[in-house]
Amino acid sequence: METTLMAEPDAAAPHHEAPAIVPPHLIRREPILDQNRGLSGYRLRILWTDAESADIDPGAALIKEASEHGAGSFLAYAPHWIDATPALLHNAFTLTLPRNRCYLEFPESLEITPELIQSLQGLAHTGLKFSLRGDLAAQAERAALLPFVKVVGFDPARSTKAEIFRQSFQHKQASRLLMAINTPDKATLDNFQLLGFTVFQGHWPTDLVAAASLTPRQKTLLRLITLIMGEGEAPEIEACLKQDAELVKTLLDMVNTPAYGLSQEIESLSQAIMLLGRRQLQRWIQVLMYTEAGRPAGYLSPILIQASARAHLMESMSTLRYPDQPVRAESAFTTGILSIMDQLFQGTMKDLLAQVNVDVPIRDALLRHEGALGTDLRLATLIFPSDRDIAEDPAPLLQTMGIQAEQVNPLIQQAFIWAHGITRAAP
Repeated sequence: METTLMAEPDAAAPHHEAPAIVPPHLIRREPILDQNRGLSGYRLRILWTDAESADIDPGAALIKEASEHGAGSFLAYAPHWIDATPALLHNAFTLTLPRNRCYLEFPESLEITPELIQSLQGLAHTGLKFSLRGDLAAQAERAALLPFVKVVGFDPARSTKAEIFRQSFQHKQASRLLMAINTPDKATLDNFQLLGFTVFQGHWPTDLVAAASLTPRQKTLLRLITLIMGEGEAPEIEACLKQDAELVKTLLDMVNTPAYGLSQEIESLSQAIMLLGRRQLQRWIQVLMYTEAGRPAGYLSPILIQASARAHLMESMSTLRYPDQPVRAESAFTTGILSIMDQLFQGTMKDLLAQVNVDVPIRDALLRHEGALGTDLRLATLIFPSDRDIAEDPAPLLQTMGIQAEQVNPLIQQAFIWAHGITRAAP
């Protein structure tokens, strides 16, 4: 249903409508980080699943998805950077986008006309914010866009170090937020931070270290996962938990929350384990594995969010295709939640799996993206990527899995919402 909300009388309101039929597509959210490597927002992209749709304006697909889910829910929890394409700029639905969680990024192909500037004046009057790449902002023919720009992103592959230094200072003086687009190494990252950059899109440099350097907490959690997913008995699990008093306290606090509706408080660890059950305990441990100590207040772990979203999406897709195979759905969830642990622990997946007992289908998917769960993981990784993941064509993946993009998009939105919910509930 088209939204008819109009701008204030003195604003030039967009007027065009999106195409009645939008080709099949998927929604991809790439995490944008802050200085502490916490989640700062998302770069939202439209992935067409039909090669013939490559020239379609992605703004039409965004309007369709945001309309179906509600703009507030679709762009919830964190700021989203989206393409300011003609289909979006010239549609009244744009006026319903959440002002505090949305940046419209001017694409390089955008034609600058007097009509566009008039339209931007109307949109800016309503509070919408815009973003522009630094090398484009330096071009004289785009000077008319600068009054609307609140964020400027610099890519070291497109601008020299001297250009970034000079131009970023000018934009900072104009109170614009500075974004780094891909950071190839730590020296570049340090330079960006010294210049006042506060948001980081794309690659973030990471030094791999040996799995032997895991903290005692991480080793305990990996051991717990092995026990729970294997044949470990309740006394073994309890003894392992007792090695970390804080874990015990967290578990007891969780089972005594109103969500469990208990008539009396649980004080025994063995009672808590029995109440949760093996499946819920495994999921709790897997989520705890991604929580990071020593982070500032308000920190959101992008690794936890992406891992949780992948897990939920893979479980939902498995249930959709194999409704009578709950064990497969559980394996799909586990595969998704473990799929980024190499980045969390800064080791190789092979070394980490040497310490965790997982079934062959899960191992094949995690190590090589092969086997019964490999394709599922590739699609989940495409939808909820980390900075190390390369995009691929989703069409062959959907074809192999025997599902349509229209079936997957609602599951993507559900996974996105669930992942943020579980992150906020994590200790």
